[in-house]
Amino acid sequence: MSLSSQIFIGLGLGILTGVFFGELVADWKLVGDLYVQFLQVTVLPYIVVSLIAGFAKLSMQQVNMLAVRGGLILVGIWVVTLISIYLCSWAFPDTGIEAFFASPQTDAREEVDLFELFVPANVFYSLSNSMVPAVVVFSLLMGIALISVADKAVVIRIFDALSEALTKINEFVVKATPIGIFFISASAAGTLTIDELSRVQVYLVTYIVFALIVTFWIFPALIAALSGIPYKEILHTFKDALVTAFATGNQFVVLPLIAENSKQLLSRYHGKSDTSDSAIDVIVPISFNFPSLGKLLVILFVMFAAWFNSIEVSAIDYAVVAVSGLFSLFGSIHVAVPYMLDMLRVPADMYQLFLVTGVVVGRFGAMLAALHIICIGLLGTLALTGRIKLSLSAIGGYAAVSGAVLLVMVVLLRGYFSMFTPDSPDRQVALANITLLENRVPTTVHVEPQGDLSEGLATPSSIRDRGVLKVGYRPQNLPCTFLVEGDQLVGFDVEFSQLLAEDLGVAIEYVPFELETMGESLDSGEIDIALSCLASLPDRYFQASFTQPYLMLHLGWVVKDYDRNRFGDADSIAKLDTFTVASVSTHYFEARLERLFPNANAIVLGSAIDFFTTEHDADALLLSVEEGSAYAYRYPEYTVVPSARATTIPAGIAVARGNVELTEFLNNWILLKQGEGTVDALQDYWMRGGVTRDTTERWSIVKDVLQWDL
Repeated sequence: MSLSSQIFIGLGLGILTGVFFGELVADWKLVGDLYVQFLQVTVLPYIVVSLIAGFAKLSMQQVNMLAVRGGLILVGIWVVTLISIYLCSWAFPDTGIEAFFASPQTDAREEVDLFELFVPANVFYSLSNSMVPAVVVFSLLMGIALISVADKAVVIRIFDALSEALTKINEFVVKATPIGIFFISASAAGTLTIDELSRVQVYLVTYIVFALIVTFWIFPALIAALSGIPYKEILHTFKDALVTAFATGNQFVVLPLIAENSKQLLSRYHGKSDTSDSAIDVIVPISFNFPSLGKLLVILFVMFAAWFNSIEVSAIDYAVVAVSGLFSLFGSIHVAVPYMLDMLRVPADMYQLFLVTGVVVGRFGAMLAALHIICIGLLGTLALTGRIKLSLSAIGGYAAVSGAVLLVMVVLLRGYFSMFTPDSPDRQVALANITLLENRVPTTVHVEPQGDLSEGLATPSSIRDRGVLKVGYRPQNLPCTFLVEGDQLVGFDVEFSQLLAEDLGVAIEYVPFELETMGESLDSGEIDIALSCLASLPDRYFQASFTQPYLMLHLGWVVKDYDRNRFGDADSIAKLDTFTVASVSTHYFEARLERLFPNANAIVLGSAIDFFTTEHDADALLLSVEEGSAYAYRYPEYTVVPSARATTIPAGIAVARGNVELTEFLNNWILLKQGEGTVDALQDYWMRGGVTRDTTERWSIVKDVLQWDL
């Protein structure tokens, strides 16, 4: 039985095991991760020894020829792929689907140090941190330098022996692939939810179908048309490498296998050649550093994201994004994808959806990356040795069949999606379904102010004697206090205040207030305390007293998605000719804005919601990242840019001025809640994405059918 057959059996058994046991096998992922790490043991050393020995065997004339001819092959593959991706985007149906997915907070984007990534200032550091481009550059320099060394034969023999030894180690580890895949697939099948997949089937199905067509026709047939090697023989030779890359989700681990298979295939059909073997040893590892087919297909996600948000992309727009995206993909896809989304002015929240779908399509991407290395290795070597066969009939037939295959795919997928793609729920609907973690005490929610009750200052004793804690809230202050369907009040501060009422042993009554009249509401006894992520800024102490902070909020800018880079750092902001910044009911920031950014105009809004729903001249809203991210969920055309200065502001509970007894009581209570981890748990739920996570257990046969209690 072939290795690929064993891998598929392991994959199938793993999926069945995961479906049967569900989340009980979630920890099996550790075994799968351990196996993948063993696969990676030989890869970086293999790149070093094979590149050095491969280049040392070539002449400078051959190196120059490889750079020119190999470069043309690489560009040709990119062009074919980018055109195919554009044709695939035609499969998306003509239905308006509102954006669904959003992150409740802004994730920091990883900045890539290109010098560190590509320059091997310390090759040992590059090796230990898996900086493949830098390792390749070092190996290239060593290999090219050896070309002119007189006594290089001894060094070449040593490196050839090391390469052979590393290949044997890799072959030994690869034999355990079916076992590793069993554990990986069991864990994935036991934990992956169907809900996420159903919302993005347009992208997933298009990606998978296109990936299969590329893998089993477009590029194997292209190799056959240009090399004269039978199409079936190409697939047969590389099936183990492609299946292993797919099953492990890692093309890196099959580099030695691809190199060995390429040498054997070329030897059978074009004769044994030291030049061909040396070219393979150079091209296979070096091709890993260029944008592969797997990387290029992230552009398909960008096209999907634009369609998902009803943004029309013309052919010219696509050409600009494709070329710019190609260069950005020389680095990390986690930098390239947000960059391309910005170019099309797609809401930045779609990046989070990209991360989710990556779990599903990542294995196909790894298989495509392996195919890319195969294609570059074979065609680059044939170009170097002058064995490319340019037959107009073969190339014309290939182009005609490939075009027909893509056309049929587009027509069939478009018809399927038009019939079976459901509309995604509106974000307002999603917000309306948000619930508290727990309803802890009897609760009454007023939607109108209750007037001057003249009850005087509230104390812990008077609140407990009364049996009710009266809490002031702001009705539309996401994610702290906001009303949902049926006048249900939810949010971080709602949960936090219910914990306070529970500890006091009283019921709770919520009363709305305005920032301008907060002091009057507290002084009159209409409310005992006020909270809604209230920043305890100096000008607010003229209305009320504040407890010590229970939260430290992080200051940021709420801006249109396409303006995010303009407000990315202080230098970018300072370069703006003029701009207007809004803040919420406080003059505290005006003087600081004027000092830091003389070109800024400041306006004050009554509430954050006014920035999104009323006419104004503001280019940005100065708000906490925690609040701004929640508003960006409701209004996806906006995003939050954290302040470059990492400014934090305290949020406290407001009480009536001079109410020392209640302030001291609340200060001590806040310390208790922070010490026991309650505040962190609420932040995780309301401000770090927990509210949008699916907390239901994964369906499984053992739990839901057999109903075993394990």
